[in-house]
Amino acid sequence: MIRRSLTFALLTLPLGSAVAQELPILDPLQTQLILQEVSGDASFEHVRYLTQLHHRARAGSDGLWAAAEYMERMAGEYGLADVHLIKQASTTRPWNARFADLWIVGDKPERLASTLQSALHLVDYSRAADVEAELVDGGGGSDTELDAQDIAGKVVLTHGAVAGVMTRAVCDRGAAGVIVFPEPTGTPSGTVGSAGLGRPDQLRWNHLPSSDSLECTYTFAFNLSTRQGLALRERIAAADEPLRVHALVDAAFTSSQGSEPWQVMVQALIPGTDPAAMQDIVLTGHLQEEATSANDDASGSANLLEIGRALTRLIAEGKIPRPRRNIRLWWVTEIGSERQFFHDSPNAPDTMWVNINQDMVGANQAQDVMRKQNVTRLPASRFHFFNDVVEEIVEFMVASNTYELSQSQAGIPMYPRPHVALRGSEHRFNAATIFFHSNSDHATFLEAPIGIPAVSFTNMPDRFIHSSDDDLWNIDATQLGRSAASVALIAFAMASAGDDDVAVLAASTAGRGMARMGHNLRLALSWIAAAADKAAAYHMASDQVAYAAEREQLAAASLGEIGSSGTAAATELGEAISRRQAQMQREVDLAYRRVTDRRPPRRELSAAEVELQGLQPYLIAGPVEFLAKRDDPAAVDGLHRLMRFEILAAVDRARSGLDIFRYVAAEAREAGAHYYGTVSAEDVLLYLKNLADAELIAMEEVGDQRVPPASR
Repeated sequence: MIRRSLTFALLTLPLGSAVAQELPILDPLQTQLILQEVSGDASFEHVRYLTQLHHRARAGSDGLWAAAEYMERMAGEYGLADVHLIKQASTTRPWNARFADLWIVGDKPERLASTLQSALHLVDYSRAADVEAELVDGGGGSDTELDAQDIAGKVVLTHGAVAGVMTRAVCDRGAAGVIVFPEPTGTPSGTVGSAGLGRPDQLRWNHLPSSDSLECTYTFAFNLSTRQGLALRERIAAADEPLRVHALVDAAFTSSQGSEPWQVMVQALIPGTDPAAMQDIVLTGHLQEEATSANDDASGSANLLEIGRALTRLIAEGKIPRPRRNIRLWWVTEIGSERQFFHDSPNAPDTMWVNINQDMVGANQAQDVMRKQNVTRLPASRFHFFNDVVEEIVEFMVASNTYELSQSQAGIPMYPRPHVALRGSEHRFNAATIFFHSNSDHATFLEAPIGIPAVSFTNMPDRFIHSSDDDLWNIDATQLGRSAASVALIAFAMASAGDDDVAVLAASTAGRGMARMGHNLRLALSWIAAAADKAAAYHMASDQVAYAAEREQLAAASLGEIGSSGTAAATELGEAISRRQAQMQREVDLAYRRVTDRRPPRRELSAAEVELQGLQPYLIAGPVEFLAKRDDPAAVDGLHRLMRFEILAAVDRARSGLDIFRYVAAEAREAGAHYYGTVSAEDVLLYLKNLADAELIAMEEVGDQRVPPASR
């Protein structure tokens, strides 16, 4: 499968961007066959079907069950193995709405909102209602605004957060219900200008609490667009007498599968030739979203089905060999399915090698110049040669579908190797690898105590997510197909890797790893040159060099997971990394001497660093306990949640608390303060204690008096 002509001599050669016509880590013919078989047009048809189902409710909705049944049926028709739909436990009550209508009543009745027009007109988890009442303007829904008038028994129009206004208006003041529209000048969290005046006709997805509190029984809420909300506000103000509305909601906390909480997961398999390898490649996409939800995440779910079809057909026809390892396909209820699966099968991670997630992979880039197909790199805590396979293939796909001026001089009319759908655009592939985030299903694989390397294809930023705008017109079959083809190539490369493929994989990991180390050296030297406190900059620079080497040692060691040849390659590359680390430290020492004319200083540890040095954290919660307790640790103000994620993930019984602090702090510095903020020893110490209080970790006092590695 993988090209065998490259030798391990390439190990010491840094690799540049992938050449559009060449993908060294895969056989050219097999690459071509996969690229030609994977179809964005075919994937688009699955998106078309899924957008007919209103299945945003995280669990327990009939639309979600219908989506799962569709995936189960189609995977079976495409010849995938071991296809089955799993009904999983959940903590979210089932909820389904059959119909909802909102009218202004009187001499000139007028419909304001209806699920006939958009399922998003009704706020999720609204309770059944048949109410006629006066309509009042509650502004932003603050206590002051609501206290300014009598709202008892009335319906409140607001641009505040719907759950909070429901509590203040309905629970505290006896209002009948709520009508909500987006803040006219605001930007919803996690998006860029998604609503308000930027997109005045957009309906945002909203939800109420699914369970009543002890103090309150929730009622109903309707969604309007910003344009509708402002117009209705003006009508209320201009009316000679109060406006009255009739709200009808036919909804209930039950489902076709019963009233007990449930969620779904569909599993299918492309069997490998060596299941004893216990190194399955797991592909994920999630099914549950709001009405339409074409990009988030009908696109990822559809691509997963198309990848399964394409690889299964190519293998069945003998065009590509069956890979060594299994490829699992999981259509899930986002994040909840994986956590429940690992809870129910705590030994399952032992059979899984890597995860590739697709969440929003079909964005029509013409709709928004800010759109980009982001592909997460691995976090430092889970680094692996898998990261280099991902980057190499993504760079290959980008270069293949990007036009440069020099290409016209070479007689190339469009893209060097275009992957363009019949009914898609001819836009370039605006994709790039980025530092990791945890906002999708891949995070569940990365989490302690699972520890599986995982990446995600995620289009972001996006002005259309979780809204009525996330519809078919937002999907480009070309971009859909390019993402699917990228994932298919990555999955096939990882599933097929064997001893004969180690040389070329090691070459990629070595070259890219040395480049990453060089980037961290550049940062280190620049700090020494620019900082006023040269001693502090020197120690930070030394930590950065040590971090870069430790991360690359993880990637080198992972080559040993391929087989016996990988073990030898891992040893050779590990030795090369150690030599490079020593050389980089000498360069840091020399840079300090150059600007200070002094020898590098010894480090004085802070009180927090001394305490961290004497602590040896280790994980005590397995998948079962983690499902119940993962939200228990108290956050630390100013510590980025992704760095909290990394602190826990870095707990491996080998690192001291001080090692963890230096590793995570360097990871944050590499990305930049704008990405992960800054990490202090005090914050890491406090968060480790919070993790211990939550009984996710324990910490031994080891009384370690070693001189820290970077304190020379």
